[in-house]
Amino acid sequence: MRPRKAALLISLFFLFPFLFISCNGQKSVRAVEELACRISPELAETAVFRIIDRDSSDYYRFFSEKNRIVFEGNNANSLAKGLGDYLKDFCRVTVTPYRRDRVELPAELPLPSDTVTVRAIMKDRFFLNYCTFGYSLNWFKWEDWERLIDWMALNGVNMAMANTGQESVWMNVWKEYGLDESQIREYFTGPSYLAWHRMVNIDKWGSPLPYSWLDGQCKLQKKIISREKSLGIDPILSCFTGHVPEALKKIWPDADINRLRAWSGFGEEFSVWQLSASDELYGRIQKSFLKEQKRMYGQDCHIYAIDLFNEVEPLKWDADYLKETALLTYRTISEVDKDAIWLQMSWLFFHNRRWTPELIEAYISHIPKGRLVMLDYFCDQTEIYRKTDNFYGQDFIWSFLGNFGGRTVINGDLKSIGQKLDSVVVRAPKECVGVGCTLEGLGVNMSACEYVLSRGWERNGDDSLWIEKLADRHIGYPDAKNRQAWATLYGKVLKGVMRFGTFMTARPSLTPKARWSRKYDFYDNRDLLEAWRLLISAKPSDSPAYRFDCVNFARQCLSNHFASLYFEVLEAYSSRDADRIAGCRREMLEIISDIDTLVGSDSYFLLGKWIEDARSWGINAEEKNYYETDARRILTTWGEKGRMLVDYANREYNGLLSTYYAPRWEKFLTMLENDVRAGRPFDEEAFLEWSTSFEWDWATMPYKFRSRPEGDPYSLSREMLEKYFPSDVGIQ
Repeated sequence: MRPRKAALLISLFFLFPFLFISCNGQKSVRAVEELACRISPELAETAVFRIIDRDSSDYYRFFSEKNRIVFEGNNANSLAKGLGDYLKDFCRVTVTPYRRDRVELPAELPLPSDTVTVRAIMKDRFFLNYCTFGYSLNWFKWEDWERLIDWMALNGVNMAMANTGQESVWMNVWKEYGLDESQIREYFTGPSYLAWHRMVNIDKWGSPLPYSWLDGQCKLQKKIISREKSLGIDPILSCFTGHVPEALKKIWPDADINRLRAWSGFGEEFSVWQLSASDELYGRIQKSFLKEQKRMYGQDCHIYAIDLFNEVEPLKWDADYLKETALLTYRTISEVDKDAIWLQMSWLFFHNRRWTPELIEAYISHIPKGRLVMLDYFCDQTEIYRKTDNFYGQDFIWSFLGNFGGRTVINGDLKSIGQKLDSVVVRAPKECVGVGCTLEGLGVNMSACEYVLSRGWERNGDDSLWIEKLADRHIGYPDAKNRQAWATLYGKVLKGVMRFGTFMTARPSLTPKARWSRKYDFYDNRDLLEAWRLLISAKPSDSPAYRFDCVNFARQCLSNHFASLYFEVLEAYSSRDADRIAGCRREMLEIISDIDTLVGSDSYFLLGKWIEDARSWGINAEEKNYYETDARRILTTWGEKGRMLVDYANREYNGLLSTYYAPRWEKFLTMLENDVRAGRPFDEEAFLEWSTSFEWDWATMPYKFRSRPEGDPYSLSREMLEKYFPSDVGIQ
């Protein structure tokens, strides 16, 4: 070889890594530029993005340079987070997770006078949950996902559950093991219930899953993974956890396959079948699935959500068995992906108290350090890390749940959350590697999620300053009344752990202990009323976030007032006062009607949009009706007729209030009044029989609902305030 040619090759050899890094840096910059353009073309023209210090820990900085805003950081995710904080703190703009909400920037973008530099203090910032795919993301199309991913990046999320399209992988794998397509589609559940199928809870409910769903979700997943990775978000994929179709038992009769106990009140025909990790077939299926998943969705994803015993009992409550099952599962994954990381929810330890510290330690402590990340799932209620010696030395993510079923209840005790986050960095400085939000539904408390995610980065100021800035960006400018409204909410209303819905959305009963509903009991409703009055007293804004607040504050305050009237009804029944029951009935039904009108002014609260989005996945009338039934059931009956999960995902939606909740309350209150007047006891059994049939019929009978918002949220909120709580009248 000639000396000159050899020298050139040597130079290229050493130069190649730098060219590769430069190429990746350009892709990262381009991804953030495109994000900025989706928010506003003017923003994209004004902002400059640069990748620097790629090998450093996550950080960003921004400053002004020649009338432009320059963002610098070590990767795309840090740049996106810097952009998000600039929009919040300098532009006073809220970018919501929903594509329906426009983003309006100031006519002239403010230029920072000094350089703003912020570093991440938590390596991992996690978002989503299996359940979110059943309570909020069910019907998302690409345009919806695109906005949600942008929101995640703007809030610094760098790990996200990515369950979409999993069933298409299993379709190919199960065919490889001898099942036909009809058997496989029968094994899956309906779309809204796939989260619980994936968590090894139920099979077959709402099946067969249409081909249109399988094809559409597969295409969607490819886009989701590509976009998330471009913005520095690691998609968390799935793996095999032993869950197999019942039909596999016939094809592989010698395999160690067992039926697990029926889950959460479902009939045995919907129970799941589990293959033992010690069976030779377990490893084969694992490798088949992971290889097919990589083929379909890409090679560069290494975090896997693995939840072997979520709300189901192990075949043996034995330390050796649990240790062996965990190690065999980890081994089968790492044989395919040497960089595999196991992400495990801690919910099973909270849900089933048979998980003693000894059994937990046997299950998790033998996985190599750095290859297991525990998701401390429900830290707003119980921090499992405190009960397990920091998960026996394993890495973990401190997580805020905050929402069950997508219920429309204001909650999120930010003061307590902040104190717990202050504490965890002291108690577990080596083991706590991140913060996360494991909300079951996107819900009405996304500001609480933004708060938790913000705590993964350095802070400039305390909680009171954060709340003040939140108030400003919701309305779009500093306003003393609006700031005071949010300060009141933070200081007096957001207390305790509100896991339940309102009584308005509960099946009525003489016993005020509805399974998924509770009376607000952490705060005085007069404080929420004061926050609502202050909000309405502010200078009105056309900001989508402020208009949403106008609806949300009012909705919750009126719902709490409804609960007080319900307890008045129970007192009236005890004293056999039929006239008092009649008076409460009229006011309670009027409140439901008024809230139905109020929430109809914001598309977030529209049952019609939920159903319209579901029907849009169908390719013919039969499929559209199938998707609609699935969408109706998950919000109402949930599962089988009359079983325990009815109303779990209760929500104060326009259309749901007027056609589902109102008829139940009208029937209950009328029967109660008539029985008192007739001098007989209330026939609870007859009402239960009626309501069970009514609920099932409602969930399976198509009906046209409003799918576009009507009315002005601010005007309607003010109208409700003046109607129910004029300034000289108290509140119950």
